[in-house]
Amino acid sequence: MITAAQTLGYDLTDHRGVALTPELLAWADSVLAMDQAVFEQLHQRADPADRPKIRLYLTGGDVPDPWGKDAADFADCATLIDRGASQHLP
Repeated sequence: MITAAQTLGYDLTDHRGVALTPELLAWADSVLAMDQAVFEQLHQRADPADRPKIRLYLTGGDVPDPWGKDAADFADCATLIDRGASQHLP
């Protein structure tokens, strides 16, 4: 994903994923799930007050996970994420 993001002008070399804790969810303004399965898992784990913060990244579809696939799949995923970003940014 680092290479795919670089072709779009993003530097992900320092990015590290973390597990979502109750404290992190309470701190966050918004949590974006890339697919319906993750959305449902997060929603089940969250306190009722924090559930409205959890949304799907794309309306009407999932962002496919490119893990274990080729560079073209990573590039397609990065492009899809890039195009969807405008839904979440001011």
